[in-house]
Amino acid sequence: MEAFSVVQIAGPDCCRLLLARWRRPSKMPTIMVTLFPIAAAAVVDVIPMQIVAFGALMLAAHLGSKLFNRLSLPEPAGQLLGGMLVGPWFLRTVGILDGANSLYSGAIGGFTFFVFVFIAVVAFSIGEELHIDRLKHVGKSALVISITQAITTMVLITGGLFLIARRPLLESLMIGSIGIATAPAMTFVLLNKLKIEGRLRNILGSVEVLCDIIGVIVFSLLVQIAQGMSDGHVSLGRLAAPLLRDLGMAHLVGVGVFAVLWVLVRRRQSLVEHHTDALAAHDGLLTRVLAEHPSPSAQVFSVVVGAVSIGVGISYSLHYPFLVTATFAGFLVANLHSRAIFDSLKISNIAALFNLGFFAIVGSTVRFDSFDSSVGLAVAIYIAARAVGKVSGTHLGCRIVGEDRKIRSCLPYLVFPQAGVAAVEAVYAGAILQDPVIPAILLPSIVVFEIGGTLMSGFTLEKWRSWVAGEEAELRATTRESERTSDPSRNLLLSGLRQDHVILELKADTKNSVIEAMVAHAHGLPGGEDIHEEEALQLIAEREKLFATGMGHGLAIPHCRLLGVDTPVVLWARLKEGVVFGGVDNEPCRLIIMILSSVSDPDSHMKLLGATARILGKQETREALLEAEDADAFIAAMNSAP
Repeated sequence: MEAFSVVQIAGPDCCRLLLARWRRPSKMPTIMVTLFPIAAAAVVDVIPMQIVAFGALMLAAHLGSKLFNRLSLPEPAGQLLGGMLVGPWFLRTVGILDGANSLYSGAIGGFTFFVFVFIAVVAFSIGEELHIDRLKHVGKSALVISITQAITTMVLITGGLFLIARRPLLESLMIGSIGIATAPAMTFVLLNKLKIEGRLRNILGSVEVLCDIIGVIVFSLLVQIAQGMSDGHVSLGRLAAPLLRDLGMAHLVGVGVFAVLWVLVRRRQSLVEHHTDALAAHDGLLTRVLAEHPSPSAQVFSVVVGAVSIGVGISYSLHYPFLVTATFAGFLVANLHSRAIFDSLKISNIAALFNLGFFAIVGSTVRFDSFDSSVGLAVAIYIAARAVGKVSGTHLGCRIVGEDRKIRSCLPYLVFPQAGVAAVEAVYAGAILQDPVIPAILLPSIVVFEIGGTLMSGFTLEKWRSWVAGEEAELRATTRESERTSDPSRNLLLSGLRQDHVILELKADTKNSVIEAMVAHAHGLPGGEDIHEEEALQLIAEREKLFATGMGHGLAIPHCRLLGVDTPVVLWARLKEGVVFGGVDNEPCRLIIMILSSVSDPDSHMKLLGATARILGKQETREALLEAEDADAFIAAMNSAP
């Protein structure tokens, strides 16, 4: 039997070769004997360089992350830059590496598989966003937004390349379909870091997943067209059958991944109910030896990464849409198993290392040697058309479904990033069409969207967080004694204290019911018609997830900033029976102060929080408010507070 070189059996070809020989077991020993000596010699030569390259990537990405953090810029962008600065192309460009020396390039290239592992795990985690309960709330909106955005983006990119850059139609269509793809990895890293929850996270996750699915389907269809044209004829059956087959098989492999996780990560009722590590009596030997409880742990993380990697590797080697495999497996786990499994992917120390490795390797693969002036116009058109398409398409979709103004103002700028999926499709499309211009156009553009899109997403999420997050330092003033103040913040707080802003003996027995009753009361006040109840409830709920507003001493200060509110609204409520708001001491709260201020006036919001914390930090003031017989006595106690 002929010998195979290491290059010949690398990547998908290796998997296909092994799968083929698995069907003919008698041939396997010959392959192993023939391949191992060749592979062993090559591995020994490259190991020292791989060690050096790995260390360089980690250090450069870490330093880039620290630098960008000091500059208040998103850390992933710094990790990308660090990876790029120690990448083969940059080192050759500045003369550090000999252009003929490919050992370092080969060492870096050996890490590329990790990019696919990372993307696969992210695609799996996005399956959590497709939980039925979440889709009930955002499914229709996300679908409309995704379709509108995809059509707008693809039309603008295709039209620009075909009509202005004079690129062939099929090439323009294929590049347009790749432009639909997003980079959920980058976005979700930022979401997790900033602890963004609630509707924005849900709808963003759904939109990015649906955009990638739409892009994969359209791209796969165009690949089938290209292959059909290369054979000399195209028919509807020839296009539809392979596409449906590949999508179906990708889903089937996803079912296999789910089955592995079902066996190895078991939901045991006895563990849930009794909080013990004791195994259920009916568990078999495999379960007793191998199974893990789906609580956040490194063990569950390793099981997920292993199972997803195997499934995605099989799909990729057989040319199935491998992201569909990972996402569908995540969808099944979220809806049919335990959603706690996804918490293992968010363990801070592990996730941080995983993220750093991904962005470092992606940065190291950046190269511009295929770029020349002949494709400069096409690159500029792609960047401009995709940016306009993403923003205008998302904004239009949000208006069609009637999304609230805050999401409409943020969501269009969170779908800019583009990375691994688009890069893989770009290289694959160039090979299918035997057209090196496709990756030459896309790869530099992807770098722009990797860095620029990450920066844009970081700034946008920080803005969103500032809208839903209060200032903890001001609120913590309730735990310390302070002198009476006569500053403008105190006057601002007391100027809005009127009888109709005081609710004594509010009848509510849960945190949510208290907030709902107070928001409804605020909307019914003179001038309160500008308060959008649903938006206020959503933002207060998201604010509570970031930092519970139970401030101790029986006091809670739920608050948020709203669009369309010109003058701050402050409500005061007293409960007959206390309600737990969480926070400092997790004790029931009887005094509830709700602050609804304007997004455009953060200074007033800060002043109101600070004044409330300082005044109600006094025990005698709180006691006087609890003993007040009516609204007039309540107001008098506040005005005379020390």
